[in-house]
Amino acid sequence: MSGETSSLASSNQTINQSGTFIVNLVYSRTELASGCTLAILSPITVTTNVLLLTAIFKDPLKYFKKPTRYFVLGLSGADLLCGLFVEPFFALYYFGRFFRASGEFQAISRTLFLIGSVISTASLNASFVMVLMLSAAQFIAIEYPYRYKTWIKKKFVLPSVLATWFYFILFSLLSILGVDRDLFFKLNLTIHASLISVILAILQILTYKAFRVHSEHQKIKSIASSLSRSSQIDSPQNGNGRKLLMKKSFRCRGLDRHFMVMTFYLSAILLFSAFPHIGVFYAFLYRQPQSMSEELKLNVLLRITDLLLFVKVAADAFIFAWRLPTYRKSLDFLITGKLPQLETGV
Repeated sequence: MSGETSSLASSNQTINQSGTFIVNLVYSRTELASGCTLAILSPITVTTNVLLLTAIFKDPLKYFKKPTRYFVLGLSGADLLCGLFVEPFFALYYFGRFFRASGEFQAISRTLFLIGSVISTASLNASFVMVLMLSAAQFIAIEYPYRYKTWIKKKFVLPSVLATWFYFILFSLLSILGVDRDLFFKLNLTIHASLISVILAILQILTYKAFRVHSEHQKIKSIASSLSRSSQIDSPQNGNGRKLLMKKSFRCRGLDRHFMVMTFYLSAILLFSAFPHIGVFYAFLYRQPQSMSEELKLNVLLRITDLLLFVKVAADAFIFAWRLPTYRKSLDFLITGKLPQLETGV
């Protein structure tokens, strides 16, 4: 009987070791896939954000005049830092681990990985706040249009962006200044990633509801205005002037709508990438793994959800190009020199 028990225990141990080996192999392959993905995302992220920053800074067609451009600059700057430093440093570290590089190479890649982690903490958190501020500005524009120009001014927006970066740079340095690693991760996860994401999700719901109400009011006003014009006999000169005014009004409204929809997409992709990462990170920090295999599975999920965040970083500039005609026209002018019809931008 004891022999059967010993044989069963030995069999279970062999199965557990085999399962751990398989999960370890999966984790190793996940790191390789992460390294390859980041190596592809890095040049894409850098190129697209350099183009975006160039278009906004040069602003050849005078489209980007509003104070909200500083939020866009803050977001693009955060994405550019990820593309320049975080993604290649992480990729190098993953490649070194997978290919079992020399001790010296692994030491260098480990140091670069730690530097990339610090930059990642600052830049990703800052990008979250920039999207949150953009969303708040859009909500104010819809819900409190008469106060928008009073509240959203350069003297408020620019210091807010700079203060955000200053705070997150200081906070990210705590990880290399002796603060307990788990405590640092828990603070960052709770008061930054989780809180900002929840507030952003609530704000997007409120903005969507406010936009629906605003759209209904605009339809009613448009119908009433059409009825009023049809009952009046205007001179050709006044009629032409009114048509031009209406055309300009609708054009500006359309551009604001583009910017608002662009902000919705930025928020949506941020929340889509953030919530899975937050959930897995909570499990990683607060759940005690029952086995090595379970710990490896959590690490695999962390690597995958990390990639979601970096895909979000690479996608931001594409969302600008997709949803903002003003950006596409500025970029086209910078590249080809063709001058489109000027419009009032955001």
